Amino acid sequence: MLMNLLSFYLFTAGLVFVVLLAAFWRDGSTSKRHQLSWMIVLIGSVFWGLVLPIAIIERSRKLLRQQIVASR
Repeated sequence: MLMNLLSFYLFTAGLVFVVLLAAFWRDGSTSKRHQLSWMIVLIGSVFWGLVLPIAIIERSRKLLRQQIVASR
């Protein structure tokens, strides 16, 4: 049971790392040599259990605001 949870956590952390790294790499406004930027990618990957739900909520709010503005 513990190994299954650990496997799930590590697999998801790896996926989040790939997504964050891809977004970081595509972002032209951030220096790739800035150490804090790399730390944010690593911290976001390790703490994906907190970061991912917050990101989904923020993204949903943004889309909802856009739909409300568009419907007016």
